[in-house]
This record gives sequence, structure tokens and C-alpha cells, in this order.
Amino acid sequence: MSGFGALIYEKNLHRAAELRRILDEAGIAARAVFVQSEAETIAAKGQYSVLIAGVDTFPLPPALENLKTVISAPRGETAEAARIIERYSLSALIVEYPYRAEEVLARLKKLGRPEPKKEPKDEDIPGIIGSSPAVRKVKELLIKAAQVPATVLVLGETGTGKELAARALHEMGPRKNGPFVAINCAALPETLLETELFGHERGAFTGADSRKPGKFEIAHKGTIFLDEIGDISPAMQVKLLRVLDSGTFHRVGGQAPIHVDARVVCATNQDIFEMALAGRFRRDLLYRINVVAVRMPPLRERADDLPLLANHFLKQFSRQFGKPVHSFSPAVMDKMRRYPWPGNVRQLEHAVERAVIHARGNAVEDVVLDDAAENTAAPPDPASLEAMDYAAMKERVLDFYEREYLLALLKKAEGSLQEACEHSGMDRKTLYRKMKQFGLDKKDFK
Repeated sequence: MSGFGALIYEKNLHRAAELRRILDEAGIAARAVFVQSEAETIAAKGQYSVLIAGVDTFPLPPALENLKTVISAPRGETAEAARIIERYSLSALIVEYPYRAEEVLARLKKLGRPEPKKEPKDEDIPGIIGSSPAVRKVKELLIKAAQVPATVLVLGETGTGKELAARALHEMGPRKNGPFVAINCAALPETLLETELFGHERGAFTGADSRKPGKFEIAHKGTIFLDEIGDISPAMQVKLLRVLDSGTFHRVGGQAPIHVDARVVCATNQDIFEMALAGRFRRDLLYRINVVAVRMPPLRERADDLPLLANHFLKQFSRQFGKPVHSFSPAVMDKMRRYPWPGNVRQLEHAVERAVIHARGNAVEDVVLDDAAENTAAPPDPASLEAMDYAAMKERVLDFYEREYLLALLKKAEGSLQEACEHSGMDRKTLYRKMKQFGLDKKDFK
């Protein structure tokens, strides 16, 4: 175990001395400290790869969190050590006091043998399907970015798979065993967004009957995905910048600062750089979130991937619906290849889902593409409706009139989701989900 060392951070002097004696006799470099500031100073020098920390030293400061950890717990307190491991999502081992030298050394030996690092391959990237040059470029960038803790900004049109990219970063990185927490910033008004992100204390506002942790707190030791980051208000931009800079925040109605260690991935379908130039998005926040930028290409720029994606969704929905649909007719595949797909991969997914639902044999013989392109100039033709079964007819008619209603609603509200919600009685989440379903973007109505 040459070249291997342990930092002992233990508030009990007797236990610290006993650990130091065991390590010295084994020829392992060790140093014992008793106060947090000294532990942080020594850890910053990078001399030790393992930390032996007393059960009463948690939560650990950020400077110590990257060390492999053994928790020292007196007999009777090992259950508390196990709770600490669960609470802070640690990959730590436990050693019990009174110490047995062979047990302490076995724990250190186990931590001293790092697992060989496996470099992900393109085909290992979860959820990102395709082999076109544009997608290969995305995969290469995701593989590199997954191994470092930098903040990532995912850019791309609606439906290109920005959340899939965020999940891939999480699942390929060292935080894969921690939580992945996603929140759509555009789907909530500012007051609700603040409590969702940062949580609240009991009594913080009417109806706050108990303390509630926020998304940042839940994402500790994992990844938080902030979708539609371009939609947050200037006031929320300031609060988010503070969290990113300091790693701390306050629950709504709370006084005590809360430390969080979470990787942050942001996404937007807007031109956030133009927004920053126009003063609608803080430049300092943009600099902070744009450490690594990943652009998800629209489907029209990766047309070679369409058959692969379509067949992936065909297998998925055939299995889900229990239908023996195995292929697309040449005419349907040609129709899909020629279509521009303004709603990108999400639109393709929904189109294939509908096609599988209505398929009558082993092959998809017809596919209804975006109602926005095919069916909005006029109401569905009665003659075409007669050829459908009742479920398909009902879906076609309802989709047409629901989309027409949303178009009129957003036009009247000039793209303001708050005004549209107030006028329609829909909650913001429902409105946002319907807009995504029909490929509508609020900026098109401003």
C-alpha cells in the first residue's frame, strides 16, 4: 500500500490516537486532526486519498467530500453511520470502535484499489439514438462532459431531446448513483418556482403546514436539470446565480444556509445569447451556466437517423400496446423521410405511437403527421372521418379543435402564459404540456 495515505478527522482524541497507531504500525502515512478548518487545509494539499471521519463530524465540508471515506463509529452508533451514508448518498465504509487492526486495514485496502475507469462508448449513451455526424458530435461531447463537474448548458429546439442529454450526463458520470431531479422552469409561476427549487419552512406562507425540501436539496450528490432556464424572472436569476456561486441557499421562510453539492445542467430552446445581449438574461449567470454547451440538432439536420428512430419507437409502442406491428410500408417511410418534422424527435415519437394504435396488420400502412401541418387549415373532412374507427375519429376531431383553441388563446394573450392561464382556467403545467403536444411556442405569439 505504498503511496497511500489517510487523513484522520476525529473529534475524540483517544480514537484518533488509536487509529494513528494502527496505521503507523502498518506503514501507512497518516495524520490526525481534530478541527474542521485544519482538516480542510490539509485536504486541499492533496496528500491523502482516504478520509477516516468520526460519525460526529458530519455533514462534511465540501473540501473533504471528494476523498474516499471511512466512517469511524463507536459500538452502538453504527446505525447512525449507516443513516449518514444514506442521507448524504455517500459511497463510504464503516469501521467500528473498539478498533480491530485487521478490520481497519481491510477497509483501507478496499478503498485503495480504485476500479478501472471504463470510458463510455457511443453505443453506451442512454437514450441518445443515432449515428449521423451531428449526433456523433453530441455523443463525443457528452462523454467528455460527463466526467467533469462543470455546469452544462443544453441548447436546442423543442423536442430535440435536451432532457435525454441531461440524463445521459448524469448516468455516465460519477454521480450516477445519486438522484436525478428535473424541473421545468417555464411551467411554474415565480412564487411556486422558488419554493420548488429551494423548499420552504413550516409557516413560511399560508398552507405551509410542514417543512418541505426543494429540488436542489433533493438533488444533493446527484444532478439537477433546470429545463427552460431562459424563462426565469430577473429576480430568480439572481437567486440561482447565488446558489451556483456559493453552493448554498435558504429555504423560503428560513434563516439557516443550506449547503448543496449537485451538478447543474440547464436547457433552453431560446436564443439565450441574444437574450443576454438584449438585457433579458443576466450575462454573469449565462457565463456561469455556459461552461460546456451542448447543442442538440433538430431532426431535419440528422435525417439519416430517422429510420433508426422510427423503428425504435415502433418496437417500443408495439410492445407497450401488445400489437404485432413490426415494420413501416415503403410509402410510409418515404412520407416520413420527406416531412420536415418541426416538432423534432418528440413529434416523430407521437406520430409513431398514433400509427401503432391505428395499425390493423403487421405493418404501418399510414401515418398522420403533425396536425399543425396537415389538419389545421380546415376542420377534418367528414368523408375521411367515416373511414376511421370511433377512437381515431374522436382523437382527430378533438386534436384539431383543441389546437385551434390554444392558437386563439395564445394569440389573445400575446404569448403570456400567465395571462393565458387566467383567461382559460388551466393551470400552468397543463397549458405547457398542451403547447408541447401541439408544437406551439410562446415566442411565436409575441
